Amino acid sequence: MSVLSDKALPLIKQRLNRNDTRLDVYLKVIAESAELELKRKGIYLQDDVDDLMILVDYAVWRYQNRDQTGTMPLWLKTRLKERWISFKGRDPDDT
Repeated sequence: MSVLSDKALPLIKQRLNRNDTRLDVYLKVIAESAELELKRKGIYLQDDVDDLMILVDYAVWRYQNRDQTGTMPLWLKTRLKERWISFKGRDPDDT
């Protein structure tokens, strides 16, 4: 379990306008899975506000598009690419 994923859950729920707890487990798994997927792609998230919002935005996009084959919005692609570039060639453990 990730500290970042724990922090992301309430923000994901706010973005989705949910105030119940029925989907908490599912949304938490989506956040954890999104974080692992980004890591596999070379995007290493840190425990800061900017990276938290990247995780929230990506997890919400994955949730909202889970049954569609549409492409990722340009603003999200750009954010992820910029984050990936910021770590290219560096050890993610050197923070």
